[in-house]
Amino acid sequence: MKFFVFSFGIICWLSSLTSPAACQEPSTQAGRLHFSFPFPGGFHGRYELASSNAQWVASDGRPVCAGCMGDSILQLRGDVEVVTVVCGPTGDECHKSPVVLRADAIDYNETTGKLQARGVVHTVLTQPQHDAKYKASK
Repeated sequence: MKFFVFSFGIICWLSSLTSPAACQEPSTQAGRLHFSFPFPGGFHGRYELASSNAQWVASDGRPVCAGCMGDSILQLRGDVEVVTVVCGPTGDECHKSPVVLRADAIDYNETTGKLQARGVVHTVLTQPQHDAKYKASK
C-alpha cells in the first residue's frame, strides 16, 4: 500500500512538470483565437473572428467574463480577421464571403453586433469558393 501511495505521488509530481499544451490538439494556426457570432436582427449568417489576443470587457472598459453582462464587448487584438458567412432565407445553405476584413484591433459589441476596427484596416479579396457550403449557426 505504501508503494502504491509513493508511486502515485511520483506520477503526480512528474505530470506537473509536463507542458500544459501536451494534451491540446494541434491547431493549423498556432496561437490564434477563433470566435463565431450570429448576425444581429434576425439576419441569417454569422461573423467568424480570429485574432492573436482577446478579452471581454464591459461597456465602461472593466474586464468581465463572456456573457456575464448584457452589454459586453469582445476586444480582439493582433492580426484580427473577420469573415462573414451568409445563409439563405431558410438558413440551411450558407456561403463564406470572399471579402476578409483585417485590422490591428477590433471591438465587437455582443448586444448590437457592431464591429469597430482600429489601426491599420483593410479588406482582402480571397478566392471565392463556389462549391463550399457551410452549416448554418443555430
